[in-house]
This record gives sequence, C-alpha cells and structure tokens, in this order.
Amino acid sequence: MPTKLDSAEVTDALASLPGWLGDADRIQLEILVDGDEADAITTEVLRAADELDHHPVVEHGPGSTTFTVWTHSVGGVTELDVALARKISQILHSAGVSY
Repeated sequence: MPTKLDSAEVTDALASLPGWLGDADRIQLEILVDGDEADAITTEVLRAADELDHHPVVEHGPGSTTFTVWTHSVGGVTELDVALARKISQILHSAGVSY
C-alpha cells in the first residue's frame, strides 16, 4: 500500500509541478480548455492513468477542465499521485496546453 506524503513532501513535489496546487490531502490542476480539446486531453490522461492503475477525478466546467488526484485508500497524496500528476503535465505539455 502506498504511503501518504506529509505536507513538506507534497510542497516539495508541487515545486516541480508548475500549475498544480494542493496539500497533503489532494493535489489539483485546472486547465483552460473545453469542448473537443478537453475531451481529447481527458482521453489521453485516462489512458495514461490506466497504465499506472491510478485515476484522477476529472471535472469539466465552462471553459475549463480540472484534474484532482489523491489516493483514497490512504486518505491523501502519495508518490503514485505525484507520478500521475507528472504524467498529466507531460501530456498537457505535449498537447501544447498552457496552464
């Protein structure tokens, strides 16, 4: 079972994840895309999440999409969440999405 990171560890991880916000409970990234672009990005993120066997919560709002990541079984952020956040950031960078 993954181990929950403490606040300092999450802060350190977020320092290398531009745009991501959060604390030891959850980390989150909001991007300003909607429609077909949001759908395509979400599909790619979920494909990558399947490879890690770890999935974000994805919320679509008017003009934005938000990815929220935490490990339910430990009630907070783990290294697995940080790895997924890095993967999401890589996907967004490759797609040319700024955040």
